[in-house]
Amino acid sequence: MREACIDSSLCDGCQDCLEVCVYDAVTLVRIPPSKRLTAIVDPDRCCGCKLCDHPLCPQDAIELRPVRPLATSSV
Repeated sequence: MREACIDSSLCDGCQDCLEVCVYDAVTLVRIPPSKRLTAIVDPDRCCGCKLCDHPLCPQDAIELRPVRPLATSSV
């Protein structure tokens, strides 16, 4: 399984990923002290569907990374 990670230094706040995400996993936030917006991903909502990934992102700021599976305990 994978989840989207956004490089805030590359993201220009264009909102393309926000508009395409059907899971509402992407939000725009301000980076203080500037007024620049950048996208962030809620890992609890992202399912790794790749809709927001390149070529959608014009800045190539989104990377899909593997998610580590939850450790299972043997009781």
